Amino acid sequence: MGKADQKRQQKALALANADERRRVVLRVFQGCDDVGVSTLAELAKTGVTASCTAGCSHCCSQEIPMTRAEGEMLVAWLVENRTPEELDAIRARLRGWLAWYRTEYPQHLAAGLSRVDVFFRHAPKCALLEDDRCSAYPVRPVACRNHFVTSPASRCEPAVGTGEIDEILAVSKASYDHVVEIRRVVERQGGNFMASVHMHAEWLVHLLDVEREPWLDAPD
Repeated sequence: MGKADQKRQQKALALANADERRRVVLRVFQGCDDVGVSTLAELAKTGVTASCTAGCSHCCSQEIPMTRAEGEMLVAWLVENRTPEELDAIRARLRGWLAWYRTEYPQHLAAGLSRVDVFFRHAPKCALLEDDRCSAYPVRPVACRNHFVTSPASRCEPAVGTGEIDEILAVSKASYDHVVEIRRVVERQGGNFMASVHMHAEWLVHLLDVEREPWLDAPD
């Protein structure tokens, strides 16, 4: 087989693998949603209810982990559902996030704040937020999908809250069998799952061609 044929074969395999990852991620998202609804319904019978509501976006400035597979699905959806101008606006917000992460973030750390507290009190909101609502809600990552709290929203408010929340961990635990499918498909394709996990914003920066490898310049 010649080099040209090898390249075509490798490209075809890469496309097939990416398509498989997207299909798996969509199944995982649906599984998480179904488990979340049923788990919250059972908890409600015991008096435990989530306080999260539409428009409450305080958690959207947090350090949100996301796999590349989830990022690929998210960006594919954005490209299909957003105009070029809207995508450019998202890229601009991502550049703003990168600038904060590389300048103000290490300054806050040097001043003695913890990583968690810096993100809670000072980080820019997610680049996909519009009017405090997720503009890519159908394809939001697992970390966002499974995040529910019972504590009042005021605790999540950076200006007045403590950031100490009462998280409903039962949802994440119940969805484990679905979420692990992402790891399985990545490893079945020969990938390193742990190396595929970066911050949500970093994957958006990479996959939307803002920067090739933003994590290489990440502060300690």
